[in-house]
Amino acid sequence: MLTRRVGLAAAVAPLRVIRGICSPAPIPRPLHLLLYSYCENAIEARQPFRASHLAACTAAIQRGELLLGGALAEPVDGAILLFTTSKASEAFAQADPYVLNGVVTGWSVRQWSITVSAVKLPAIAPFEAAYEWQRIEPGVTLPPGLDVELPLDGGAQRARIPQRWQLQVWLGDEWGYLRKQVTRETTVAEIRDAAATHAGVPLSRVSLTFGGGGGEPDDDKTVEELRFFSRMHEVDVSIKAQH
Repeated sequence: MLTRRVGLAAAVAPLRVIRGICSPAPIPRPLHLLLYSYCENAIEARQPFRASHLAACTAAIQRGELLLGGALAEPVDGAILLFTTSKASEAFAQADPYVLNGVVTGWSVRQWSITVSAVKLPAIAPFEAAYEWQRIEPGVTLPPGLDVELPLDGGAQRARIPQRWQLQVWLGDEWGYLRKQVTRETTVAEIRDAAATHAGVPLSRVSLTFGGGGGEPDDDKTVEELRFFSRMHEVDVSIKAQH
């Protein structure tokens, strides 16, 4: 595992980029509170917009973003809504009819770290690895082998598939492992050719399939198109028997 510290210009926060890490156990999952301040006479002011506000809440619940919410009472001078991510809470507030029509006079988002709970928190969506940097949401478990960007100033953490990584496939007792450096643009044909060279057999004897079935992919398909990184344990490169 290679750790590289990158010192950038003063305008850019220094980063620590860790190459090909294995993810640690999930950290405790923080949630996010969307805090509203209401205008005076909010009960009357919200009535024309209540149906559309509740429809937006229902849609956010169906997307798995909003967990619960409601107005404060005695007095009704604000509301609290609990979201799974800060991004979802901010997007909700920016489009909420209460905010757009002045029922809400101010809002903010606060991270809420759960210490104890008698309820089961919703499952966290798995991290979708890609060749571009993706934000790492709190509590997400990363697959092994990713590049991870950890800003030293405490900014958002990101991860991506390395631009070059090693595909390792077992060819059988006679030939052992095929190890090939691949990029997002490496084709099936190149992997088959590497296997043929490694095993010292004609290309026609090399078969590449995925464990889930579906037959052999076209030779011009790329590692990125076929999601090799996420499916690396399904890749089956075999040497056909000679007739």
